[in-house]
Amino acid sequence: MGRYGARWEGVLGSFLEVQLLAFPWKAGKAFRAALAEVGRLEAVFSRHRESELTRLVRQGGGRPSPEMREVLFLALRLQEATGGAFHPAPRHGGEAFRLLGEEVEVLAPLDLDGLAKGYIADRAAEAALRAGARAALVNLGGDLARRGPGRAEVAVEDPLGPDNAPPALILPLGEGGVATSGVRHRGPHLLDPRTGQPAQGLQATVLGPSAALADGLAKALFVLGREGFPLLTAFGALGVLFTRDGPVLRPEGGRDAQTLLQSARLL
Repeated sequence: MGRYGARWEGVLGSFLEVQLLAFPWKAGKAFRAALAEVGRLEAVFSRHRESELTRLVRQGGGRPSPEMREVLFLALRLQEATGGAFHPAPRHGGEAFRLLGEEVEVLAPLDLDGLAKGYIADRAAEAALRAGARAALVNLGGDLARRGPGRAEVAVEDPLGPDNAPPALILPLGEGGVATSGVRHRGPHLLDPRTGQPAQGLQATVLGPSAALADGLAKALFVLGREGFPLLTAFGALGVLFTRDGPVLRPEGGRDAQTLLQSARLL
């Protein structure tokens, strides 16, 4: 049993990094399985090439695949739970789609990037385990998913520090996901869907039961600020909100969340 890593550039407009714990004769198969799953799901969720998502938007609806349906359900759940701070069509607002039995009616240009990268990372990690890996960590453009025994330490960057600054925080990740939303790399680009204006804030990092959920909740926490912490509790997630006075950590997800947060290290 050994540890192996590989990285690919230009995946979903970003990068894909996979780390495995596996026997040597199973590592190659596990890497190929993770990469194949990412490619398969890119054909479902991409906004930047022909995909199931672009066809549904162009046609105004249709019958979604099981994967698309799962993400749409999660998007609707988060939109309702956050009072619209998370939105599957953030530049549009209002009602974005309707699930009608086995069909979906699309009412606005859907942008599922706030969930899809995390969802794809989750599925890629699961594919690596099915292919024989003992544990897998998938980093898709900064959204991390991990499956299997043990844990990894995830470095969270300082939104105000220089490029070579040490991490502001180290989070332990067992099985689940970590995602960050902030202004460090792209400036104030995240919209508050309720107002259509850029959300005010620096950075929000969420550790959750899955990378998809962490992805959506990180965006909601960034928009809501401290008001978003009770929302994380409801989803069994941990939140780290970076303010100009430093990071604010809230272990409001119950006993398991508190145990995890006690392992976090402020640097």
